Amino acid sequence: ASIRRNTVPPPVRIRSVGADQRTFRAGTDALELPAGIRNLQIGYTALSLSIPERVRFRYRLEGHDAGWQEAGTRRMAFYSDPGPGTYTFRVIAANNDGVWNEVGDSLTLTIAPLYYQTWWFRVLCVLLALAIVWIAYLLRLRHLALQIRLRLRERYGERERIARELHDTLLQGTQGLVLRLRAGS
Repeated sequence: ASIRRNTVPPPVRIRSVGADQRTFRAGTDALELPAGIRNLQIGYTALSLSIPERVRFRYRLEGHDAGWQEAGTRRMAFYSDPGPGTYTFRVIAANNDGVWNEVGDSLTLTIAPLYYQTWWFRVLCVLLALAIVWIAYLLRLRHLALQIRLRLRERYGERERIARELHDTLLQGTQGLVLRLRAGS
């Protein structure tokens, strides 16, 4: 009968953010992180004066996690390769009697993109691919035009040969006839 229930939810604070062996202080509501973050660790804590080792936590990285992650008594959240973008990290805690602090604490994280993760780089790649396809098309047209020119030259050459033969045969026949007429007169 003398056991009292702890009805005070523990206040929650985000203490630090670690990114690729660098530590950032989480004193503001928003934090800008450099590009190329591979390992992200977020430290948090909750104040409980009665049995602090029994404080339980839940956290969520909005934009990355589908739902709340049960952390138990662990006071650190780990994310590997979160990617560029803007995320909101939220953490809530429950005291030793299971009373949850539903408000908790939150921190907005912005991870800058690497140059190849930006929209302008993707547009540039698409334009480069289109230029390569266009150049390949033009080279193919040039190759086909060269083949057609070679065939036409071959045909013109054959026609000229036939015309020369006809002309020479006709001229030879006419000259032969002229010579016979002179020889006969």
